[in-house]
Amino acid sequence: MLKMIELNGLAQRMNRTMMERVLCILAHAKLRKNYWVEALKTVINVINRSPSVPLEGDIPQRLCTRKDVSYQHLRVFGCLSYVHIAKDRRGKLDPKSRPCIFLGYGEDEFGYRLWDLIEKKVIRSRDIVFMEEKIISY
Repeated sequence: MLKMIELNGLAQRMNRTMMERVLCILAHAKLRKNYWVEALKTVINVINRSPSVPLEGDIPQRLCTRKDVSYQHLRVFGCLSYVHIAKDRRGKLDPKSRPCIFLGYGEDEFGYRLWDLIEKKVIRSRDIVFMEEKIISY
């Protein structure tokens, strides 16, 4: 019974740690609380790519995939980004990109999840220019 209580305490601490990080990145990104799920997915993505004490400093992602972990794709949550619009989806005088807010990473496929500021919906894309120093309130 004691072991079960100890494990429950560890789980509760990890849940609290994740929610504290969610609140932190939402505040930094100046996003409303209704984006907490996207923020949580991003927090979990970063935790899975961080060294872990129970794994003696190893990285959970590396142990699961047996591949080296790359950090090149990581971006600032909530930053302004511009998604390229393909030629066949725009007219000659239409803009070549549209503004979005970066929300996280694709789960199964490579790509980024973004909030399209014009169409007001979540989209996924790979062809993006990130303005990581610019955070806009939304």
